[in-house]
Amino acid sequence: MKSLKPGDKGEEVKVLQQMLNLQGANLKIDGDYGKGTKAAVIQFQYTHTDRQGVPLNPDGKVGSKTWGALTAAESSDRNLPPDVKRDPVTIRRIKTIHPQLRAELLEIYNEILERGVGVRFTSVLRSFKEQDAIYAQGRWGNPGSIVSHARGGQSYHNYGLAVDFCLLKSNGQVSWNRSDDLDRDGQSDWMEIASAFKMYGWEWGGDWNSFKDYPHVQKTFGYKIPRLLQLKAENRTDDEGYVIL
Repeated sequence: MKSLKPGDKGEEVKVLQQMLNLQGANLKIDGDYGKGTKAAVIQFQYTHTDRQGVPLNPDGKVGSKTWGALTAAESSDRNLPPDVKRDPVTIRRIKTIHPQLRAELLEIYNEILERGVGVRFTSVLRSFKEQDAIYAQGRWGNPGSIVSHARGGQSYHNYGLAVDFCLLKSNGQVSWNRSDDLDRDGQSDWMEIASAFKMYGWEWGGDWNSFKDYPHVQKTFGYKIPRLLQLKAENRTDDEGYVIL
């Protein structure tokens, strides 16, 4: 996550405001790093330390140490159902989704946890090389089963527009059992996760007619893969390397 300061605007600021609200602030999620956001940052910095236990510098700017403290605070401070814990692995991966989706994905994650369902995002952004390695699984004598029909550049993961997930149990173990009802509310936890994404307009791979991809959700803004490939080839990307939508 890039450093932020007063006067900045955009999706990164929305993520910051969302995270500050989880710590007790009452900010409008508008992507504008104004006086209110600065004051909330300073208040957070006065009361938190970095990962080494050193007090944060209350300068109103958000660098790597303040981002780290916010992530750590999310993992421990939020009032969640007793069997659900915030997952640092997932929090880190949320930060790799396309900037236009970061605030929304964090909100979806929080809603899933508040339902009492533990979830881990197993894959968000993938490089073209990583995608080629997944495509090779189960092909050409490679071990495993075929899990993807997309080569490098042909998956929405390659543009930060998709998420794969699994269940995360209270003991830290993961599960891909779609029948599990770990929160004992009479509903499949897997379907509760899929439903949360669909409420925000995401597409679930379990609804596809062929090659159902049950752990997969995506939000493409109407972009097809050939167009995304073209934008990438033309270097129409932001400072982080994401295609400008």
